[in-house]
Amino acid sequence: MAKLSSNVAPNLFWRTFVLIMFFIIFTVMGWLQSFRVLNEAPYVRSAAQQIVSVANLTRYALITADPFYRTDLLLILARREGVRILPKEQTDEVLPLAATYNYTSSIADVELLVRRELGNDTVMAGQVNGEPGLWVSINIDGDSYWLMTSSTLINPPYGNTWIWWALAALVASILGATFITRRLTQPLKLLSNSARAFGRGEVPPLLPENSGPEELRELNSSFNRMVQDITHFSQDRELLLAGVSHDLRTPITRLRLEAEMADISEDTRKAVVSDLEQMEAIVNQFLDYARRNDQPLQPVNLSQSVSMSLTSARIENDSSIRLHTDIEPDVFVQAHPTELSRVIQNLCTNASRYGRSEDGLLYLSLVVRKERNCAVLSVSDQGQGLDMSQAERIMRPFERGDSARAGVTGSGLGLAIVDRIVRRSGGQTELQSVIPHGLKVIVRMPCVNCSNKPGA
Repeated sequence: MAKLSSNVAPNLFWRTFVLIMFFIIFTVMGWLQSFRVLNEAPYVRSAAQQIVSVANLTRYALITADPFYRTDLLLILARREGVRILPKEQTDEVLPLAATYNYTSSIADVELLVRRELGNDTVMAGQVNGEPGLWVSINIDGDSYWLMTSSTLINPPYGNTWIWWALAALVASILGATFITRRLTQPLKLLSNSARAFGRGEVPPLLPENSGPEELRELNSSFNRMVQDITHFSQDRELLLAGVSHDLRTPITRLRLEAEMADISEDTRKAVVSDLEQMEAIVNQFLDYARRNDQPLQPVNLSQSVSMSLTSARIENDSSIRLHTDIEPDVFVQAHPTELSRVIQNLCTNASRYGRSEDGLLYLSLVVRKERNCAVLSVSDQGQGLDMSQAERIMRPFERGDSARAGVTGSGLGLAIVDRIVRRSGGQTELQSVIPHGLKVIVRMPCVNCSNKPGA
């Protein structure tokens, strides 16, 4: 017994797309981490060497320079190189690097190497007397000085260029992942659509067998052969059923005519005619099941079809039926009008045959309503009901429940015809027990948008 699932799992495209994007992001993050680890040691050595070189060159330049030109040299260093020399006082307010910059292990290693080269008494600071920069203490002729240079030596600016590159890489990754995912899932989506159409009773077009990977070509070829074999088998079965049913019509009609004209008692005549009518009904069901409707589906007013079927069957005038209806107006579905009427008639006939209560009356309830994007038709009775363990079995052709409980017989095609027509419209059929007793048949079909109504 088929049921509509309320949990919609993500389709293959999105699952594959998310998986590919996850691996791309994971790979990029791993590559960046590897780059950072491999670049950390050269960066530390280079930054420390530049700081040491600036400090040594500045100190040697001041030591060797003529005292008369030292002031000009300090101005040139400050103006062109951004290097300043200030006396170091005990009253200076000094903020260490840890309090000024994002103190990482790389900066700590730079500070360690600088002290190793310039001396353990070397002080590195990020701010002195409220002025930020990269400050390094140096000794010149026994006096202590501050050398202030650009902080970009340990804290290089990256600017905004990396953001644009990151966005470009993200867009390229998304486009690439979309292209790869679509190429991977498109054949499977085509196969899924063909299988879904074939499940509705349609014959899908042949899948391509000369393109794509070898595995997909073999899969498409196997599916095409399966569709052809099942189609031929179904056509042969339909031809057999149609032929047998057609040939039985003539002897049934002749026997009925002879029973009407025969010199027999009225009770015997009624019994023979009843049996012949039942045989004719079974033959008609054979023809209905064998007949394949290839006409395209169209929007049909389910509410109106139910009302017309009840009127044509004269159920409201039957004294042995207690009818209750709750029909929501203008519920449209995609179906074939004749087939949809056959669904309603079969459900009512099945309820009339098997769903009568102990008092011989049929308490029939028909409900038509909208449920989200589905049109729901439910037909319930208050008969003896059905063992739900047999629900799936009796939906198959030529299968019946316990007919002895009602003392009636049938061909076992009523619900099978209903299920076949409903599946062709993309719907599903479900059986439920009615408390305290009885059976409810629920038909769910996709609801057609109001814009698809005739005349809209």
